[in-house]
Amino acid sequence: MLKKHPLSVTINLKCKDGSLLFLTFYYLMNLNVLTVKAKMTAATEMTVPISAGDLLCPDSLLSCLYPGDHGKRTPNPANQFQFDKVGILTLNDYVPELGHPYVWVQKLGGLHFPKDQPQNPVVADNSLSASHMERTMKLLKTRLESRLALHKQFASLEHGILPVSPESQHLFPAKIMSHLVKWMSLTYEDYMELPYTKDVVESGLAEDTHLYYLALIERGTAKLQASVVLNPGYSSIPPVFSLCLNWKGEKTSMNDDNIRAMESEVNVCYKELCGPKPGYQLLTNQLQRLCVVLDLYLETETHDNSVEGPKEFPQEKMCLRLARGPSRLKPFKYNYSQGFFSHR
Repeated sequence: MLKKHPLSVTINLKCKDGSLLFLTFYYLMNLNVLTVKAKMTAATEMTVPISAGDLLCPDSLLSCLYPGDHGKRTPNPANQFQFDKVGILTLNDYVPELGHPYVWVQKLGGLHFPKDQPQNPVVADNSLSASHMERTMKLLKTRLESRLALHKQFASLEHGILPVSPESQHLFPAKIMSHLVKWMSLTYEDYMELPYTKDVVESGLAEDTHLYYLALIERGTAKLQASVVLNPGYSSIPPVFSLCLNWKGEKTSMNDDNIRAMESEVNVCYKELCGPKPGYQLLTNQLQRLCVVLDLYLETETHDNSVEGPKEFPQEKMCLRLARGPSRLKPFKYNYSQGFFSHR
């Protein structure tokens, strides 16, 4: 039933830095579907950050190259009848051995399966293959380059270093007191259990095909947790941050409008942080922006005069107004050409 054709086809995609992506395509004769297995070879020897475990994993590397195409189910509707006859529940159980039957793989092979009605036999169409080849190859190269860039950045993040490129330095003030102290990967289940990620989960922005991370940013006694959802399509699709500040209590977007505004600075205004094209610096620039807005949040808090001694976070940032409106929103927008903060 799951027999492969004795011939397979391998395509080698080479990036500018010399890294190679090997794609081997197989044809399952009885199921009339194509599958692919991937292998990546880096141009130089790479140290493997603990948090980067899934970045270059073959299952993750090709997942959702096109939206929703996770390669866990057969694209051929007629296969379910064949599976029922021999007691196979799902093709996903055999993916490690056979490869992933992505929809884009079928199209590269000229196969198209109607979703509603099984149609036998489905014949390969050369024009379908030709129309998808160029775009798919570009997406594959972009995906590999993006993951390699993230892999290098994660090695720095795990050591508490935010690798901001020279082209992006002007986006941030020269003096930033808050700093990254921890960067680690999360499981999908762990992310779902965090109370302050509820809005992201309910919005459908967190799926089991995505990658999840936790950043801890500190300044003095203040600790900011940032949970990150990394879509497989990064950096075309930006990461989504959820924040929880532990300082004088626990503050999240559900009980503090300024925390919601801080989330907006990285989730909504992300285009300001993309850096030079193709935007692979977006994640680290978002983390640096979080350090900046945490500084501003702490420095613009009113000082409790009943407490003796100097203010823990003296104001060092120049602001036009410290607060605005009934929500007392803080001026989180950094005007880098003039060097001051203002409201949006």
